[in-house]
Amino acid sequence: ARTNVKREKHIEAAKAAAAALGAKTLNPDILFGRASKDDLEHYTGEMLAVAAAHAMAEIEAWDGSEPRVTVTTLPDVKPQGAPVSVLSVTDRNQPFLYDSVMGEVTSTHRDIQLAIHPILVVTPDEAPKLFSPDEDSDPAQRVSHIEIHLSELSPNEAVALAERIKTVLNQVHLAVDDWPSMVEKLDSAMADMQRYAKEKPGKDETLAFLDWLRGNNFTFLGMREYSYSGKGEAATVERGGEGLGILSDPDVRVLRLGKDAVTTTPEILEFLEGPDFLIVTKANVKSLVHRRAYMDYVGLKRFDEKGKVIGELRIVGLFTSTAYTHAAGQIPLLRSKVEHVIEHFGYDPKSHSGKMLINTLESYPRDDLFQIDASLLASFAEQINELSDRPRIRVLPRIDRFDRFVSVIVYVPREQYDSDVREKIGNYLKSAYDGRVSAYYP
Repeated sequence: ARTNVKREKHIEAAKAAAAALGAKTLNPDILFGRASKDDLEHYTGEMLAVAAAHAMAEIEAWDGSEPRVTVTTLPDVKPQGAPVSVLSVTDRNQPFLYDSVMGEVTSTHRDIQLAIHPILVVTPDEAPKLFSPDEDSDPAQRVSHIEIHLSELSPNEAVALAERIKTVLNQVHLAVDDWPSMVEKLDSAMADMQRYAKEKPGKDETLAFLDWLRGNNFTFLGMREYSYSGKGEAATVERGGEGLGILSDPDVRVLRLGKDAVTTTPEILEFLEGPDFLIVTKANVKSLVHRRAYMDYVGLKRFDEKGKVIGELRIVGLFTSTAYTHAAGQIPLLRSKVEHVIEHFGYDPKSHSGKMLINTLESYPRDDLFQIDASLLASFAEQINELSDRPRIRVLPRIDRFDRFVSVIVYVPREQYDSDVREKIGNYLKSAYDGRVSAYYP
């Protein structure tokens, strides 16, 4: 309640200053109503009024079609006495706008003074209103206005940031606009697999997993079909047809061989010629949409009417939070791995060892659980279980099947772990694998 009172005082000051400013302003209630109280503390009413006038000018200058992106220094806005550059983004409202823009900004800038994102209803000859889900409004009139205040940028930095934001917004539009087509493409691939693929172990679980993906458990960002022909050394994989989402851009590649972006790799050919119906791994490219993380890659075999493998449907995106919060035993593909490991050990599920094993599998890093094969998982689970009674050093490395990265789980007794040890471990692994540390999670 105290926070709301302080925010209201800042907004009232902004309203008074806006009345004296003599310029059209976006209603401060709308613009700053959900702003961080900590951010507003450093702004006077006059500064907020100038920001509100700038926001109104940006909204009125937007043409209603392409996103409007500007980076402007407002001389009269100086929180804590320092000038700021204001990144303004105005676009039709759609998913992933704010988090994608913030992901790009925070990748290079940590000194954010203020960040606001009202969703508006903009109609001709009327002042913009705050969008409410309870009110019936035309989706075409819903507008996102993002305003981020950064420590002052040089002219070159401002131009570069605006161009990067435009690239991000382009990918957001591609992913959102093609979402229905991507779901339709997946449905078609599933129907072909159900109809044409021979009955082999794993088929039903694959279809269940794909159905689970489309049930709001995966953010589809791009799809592209590849045709497959030949066998062995004569096998070839070629891009076929137009891609969807971010993969509609032919220059976007999600695989690498060494330092080069490629269409396929020996491992993809091995997958297409092997018994598995799909492959789950990580792409080489971080997502610009939604959150900054290496995209998840799902490769799905395509079949002709004779049950012959004729290609791959390549899907990239991000698992949603449910993939990390739901029990592994409830998620297709993961549940079969869990069942395999439990059967391998044969423990009574009500026994101490059985409960410990289930806890190990459920708490296993989820991204790795999607990618690891069941036999290696069983080996790792056995070693992890031993640590509960006798904590000691354990190093469990898994090399990506495309030979692009190594995922290493390192167990260190709590009393021996600190940031220096973490850094030494990272440097040692970097040296041992002749690579670089991409990320670490204690």
